[in-house]
Amino acid sequence: MPRRARCPFCNRLFDRARLDAHVQRCRTKQRVIDQPRTVRRTVVVDGNNVAYYLSPDGRPHAKNLVLALKSLISAHLRPIVVVSAALKHNVPDPSYLGELSRLTTVIEAPAGRDDDFFVIQLAQQHNADIVSNDRFLDWLDSYPWIASRLRRYRMTPSGLILI
Repeated sequence: MPRRARCPFCNRLFDRARLDAHVQRCRTKQRVIDQPRTVRRTVVVDGNNVAYYLSPDGRPHAKNLVLALKSLISAHLRPIVVVSAALKHNVPDPSYLGELSRLTTVIEAPAGRDDDFFVIQLAQQHNADIVSNDRFLDWLDSYPWIASRLRRYRMTPSGLILI
């Protein structure tokens, strides 16, 4: 039996093979209905959040980051990735990390420092959106603009879909 997933826009169930095409159509309909959103060309990607997304073994996967970056680049966005210093030691497939730095700018947060802070600072400096499923609750009081610039995502076998 094929695995099924829900469309984030209409909440209908689809086979994973058909989900991507449906989400693209559903997203287009949703944008026509919604008010136009300010489009920022640069996005800051919370690399750890993407790497750990739906990890069955609890380890980060650099392949998620590569798929996400290819999707963002094909959507004509300029991604900047922020990762923690520990990520390179925890990934089981380090060959993807080389490809990651070839695709875009990768910034490693210093050891012992909070990488969320660097994500927020870069987004503020570049007037960019943040691609993450983290809600940054600890930072909302200091940076109230986060809620309006946070772009949630969903990973599919073919790449990342911004919600």
